[in-house]
Amino acid sequence: MKNYIRKILLCVDNSELSHEATDAAITISRTLNCQVIGVHAYNARMHEGAFRIMEPIIPSKYQDEALLSKQRTGHKKLINMGLESISMTYVKPIEELLNAEGIENRSIVREGKNFKVINEVIEEEKPELVIMGSSGFNAAKEGFIGSVCLRVLRDNNRNFFIIKRPVSFKKFVVCLDGSSSAIDTLRIANLLSEYFNAELHLVYVFDVELHRALFRKLKDSVATLEGFNFNSEEQERIHDEFIDKGLENVGGMILDRAVQECNILIPDNLEGWGPAVQRRVFRKVMAGHIYKTICDYAKDIEADVVFTGRTGRHFVKGIDIGSVAENVVRFAPCSVFVTMHREFKGWEI
Repeated sequence: MKNYIRKILLCVDNSELSHEATDAAITISRTLNCQVIGVHAYNARMHEGAFRIMEPIIPSKYQDEALLSKQRTGHKKLINMGLESISMTYVKPIEELLNAEGIENRSIVREGKNFKVINEVIEEEKPELVIMGSSGFNAAKEGFIGSVCLRVLRDNNRNFFIIKRPVSFKKFVVCLDGSSSAIDTLRIANLLSEYFNAELHLVYVFDVELHRALFRKLKDSVATLEGFNFNSEEQERIHDEFIDKGLENVGGMILDRAVQECNILIPDNLEGWGPAVQRRVFRKVMAGHIYKTICDYAKDIEADVVFTGRTGRHFVKGIDIGSVAENVVRFAPCSVFVTMHREFKGWEI
């Protein structure tokens, strides 16, 4: 099977999730024989600015401009050297871990605003995968994503593995809608599931309430038109039945295509797609609010990773990341693998 990942960029900040991201990078790179590049940014200029802000409250005997200038120079040098030294203590242990595993690696430590430095390194190195924690030291309640993670995710059309908790690589939820990004999602998830012998849960979710709400508004609008004969109850029943069954059938067709695309074999002697010891692939077509239904399903099966495309079938130019992908990253109970946007339309179903 083709290896889609050859170079991993690992974002490091010495937080708990950064340590979990390191573990995930080691596991993947050891399995796929990838190079790992660790990156850490330190923002010395922020501390220089803070020092200047404090100057007016320094005792008057230190307010001499020549003395202040000397203090600024000394403080700047101290801050730069200190933060660089601290940064090296973050990356050195990771280098030692990677070297012990025989994984090709190198580190980049650079001064600058965190997300900007990471964006620059992504542009320079062009990794197939970026691994980072969903937040740094300021992790908060459910739905919180750190500013660095969110900015980097929005700014770069790359594959991302957003770490939200320790990853054991045993159960994968794969979100499918037939789009080009979902096809990449399927291929990478299938690749990793083969290596890690992980369960694959192929999921399609359709939102019937959205279509029903639109129909009701349309019904209320046309029912008031003079001379328009509209049997609202019958039309609503036909519409709901057609939409519900139609979207469910589309979901089944997409999952059928996914199984064929990845050459996944389901034993003939087992009916349905429910759990069984003899197989590791499950299909699930569900109705509901899309991101929430995905997250609830991941929670129910205790998934380790949710795989989702960056964009879906409704992509238009100007979208940096789809709403489903962003909300899955925010609210999934586990780590999330986001595959990059592709220009072609995807499967014709």
